[in-house]
Amino acid sequence: MLVQYRSAHVQHMQKALTQMNLPLTNVLTDITGVTGMKIIRDILAGEHNPQVLASYRAPGYRKTETEIAKSLEGCYKREHLFVL
Repeated sequence: MLVQYRSAHVQHMQKALTQMNLPLTNVLTDITGVTGMKIIRDILAGEHNPQVLASYRAPGYRKTETEIAKSLEGCYKREHLFVL
């Protein structure tokens, strides 16, 4: 049952990111992984600079910081941040 709740919450996070025009799922395999959660936590803390957020990329990651930064150029409206 907890797994079902978890997956529902992850889907809500993905929907909020999509509404913000942040296609993180294109560059991250799991938004709830270490890199994804660091990025999401900093977005919610007020950091919206794509270069800074992309610098949280874990070593050995396939996508480059530039590719991740392109996916982080979006619309950071307060209502979307609240949902996230």
